[in-house]
Amino acid sequence: MTLRQSVLAWGALGVTVLIWGSYLVSTRAAMTQNLGAFDVGFLRSFPAAIAMLPFILKRGLKPKGASWTDVAIIGGLGGTIFTLLLASGFRFAPAVDGGLFTPSMLPVFVAIITIIFFGSNYRMLQFLGIGLVLIGALAVGGFEAISNAQSGAWRGHLLFLTASCCWAAYTVRFNWASLDPVDGAILLLGWSAIAFSVGLLVFGTTLTTLPTPILALQLFQGFMAGFVANFTYLYAVRALGSAIAAAAAAMVPTIGALGGWMFLNEPITAAKWIGITIVAGGVILASGVLFRSKLLNK
Repeated sequence: MTLRQSVLAWGALGVTVLIWGSYLVSTRAAMTQNLGAFDVGFLRSFPAAIAMLPFILKRGLKPKGASWTDVAIIGGLGGTIFTLLLASGFRFAPAVDGGLFTPSMLPVFVAIITIIFFGSNYRMLQFLGIGLVLIGALAVGGFEAISNAQSGAWRGHLLFLTASCCWAAYTVRFNWASLDPVDGAILLLGWSAIAFSVGLLVFGTTLTTLPTPILALQLFQGFMAGFVANFTYLYAVRALGSAIAAAAAAMVPTIGALGGWMFLNEPITAAKWIGITIVAGGVILASGVLFRSKLLNK
């Protein structure tokens, strides 16, 4: 990889992290405004799919080289089910919890899927990192379940964990498949936009009740998260590998926590800050980003 390619790849990863963090906050805000999960999914996918329309018309909803398995995993799990689970989780838990249990758990699930299906070798420090991620996330979740069981936040935690597993599946599948970022974005956004549009027709929508400024903000955030971040993330995955791209999750809980505190008045307890710190360290170790050799690219 040349210096220019390296700068572009790491720059894309940085942009992705900032958008991810803000997306957690905006999704939590949307769910507190009584929007449904299909509403949130539509806001995330439809503006981005419109932006992708020239590529979709040129390459089709199933680009050359893409299999129906790619459609199911990338478009189904990564684009549709992931968003439904994440949005539903924010009905029960705050933005900081979404960061701890979704992007932070990504390298753990990437590791599990990679080892099971590809037999990649992990180093001892990476297993230590996975252990730290689990300890940090489970400690926060366990503390919340015991001390604040009546809030039902544990339900959100379970939904976030399942969403993270779906995210990991599509990350590994894209990195393994011979698809470029445009093909991946078509599968992710095109099929999920169709799914969420059908969902609104079947289940109805409350989008029409939103004030125009809030609806415009949500549409813009959907474009950034659905279109821009997917391109930058897939570019980073292709250039750096799925494990290193997953390491970006280490910064997302902090951004989500600060955003929730600043814009949604959600408190951040000392226990959660400790959990964020432990998880961030674990994510970095688990991803293998400290190693020069790309052990887990495919």
